[in-house]
Amino acid sequence: MKNFLLTIIALTLISCGSKTKFGENSVSILEAKKELTDKFGQGAFYTDLSINDTDQGSIISVTVTKAPSSLKMEAWSLFQGRWTQNSEITLELSEGAKAEDFMYTLEKNSVDFDLLGKLVEQSKEKVKNEKNIEVVTELISIAAPNDGNFKNMMYYITTKPKSGGTTFSFWYKMDGSLDKFDY
Repeated sequence: MKNFLLTIIALTLISCGSKTKFGENSVSILEAKKELTDKFGQGAFYTDLSINDTDQGSIISVTVTKAPSSLKMEAWSLFQGRWTQNSEITLELSEGAKAEDFMYTLEKNSVDFDLLGKLVEQSKEKVKNEKNIEVVTELISIAAPNDGNFKNMMYYITTKPKSGGTTFSFWYKMDGSLDKFDY
């Protein structure tokens, strides 16, 4: 019985201290999508999504609603396996505007997690090939455009050397073409 309790305690400590990194590669990006769909469902609408990789693990932050016409959204974050609601948001729209015209789902309006995973890997490879520096993902961000024109929406990815230093920023169009690379 004592060994059983020690095993349970050890497993709990190991799982609580996990440092999940959702922004490192294609597989981890798909794991982030699964976390989002498990929490909010397939049909949830988003205006902002970011994955911030830290030494302690990833923080996924979203602004989300299941009912756009309610004009109510919620800000949530996931850190070390635990979801926390950070705030409630009330939207104000111009006369005749529909909230969903300014939001995206994970299945509609061009957000492609398979492509996003490839772009993360491509960004890291570009820095390695051009600058001879091994980098890790620092931030991935997808924000709905304020004007509702989804042709202007982009994937924003930043990477940095494992030991710190210069941040390398990438802006990709939703079709995966590189729009801008800066450091």
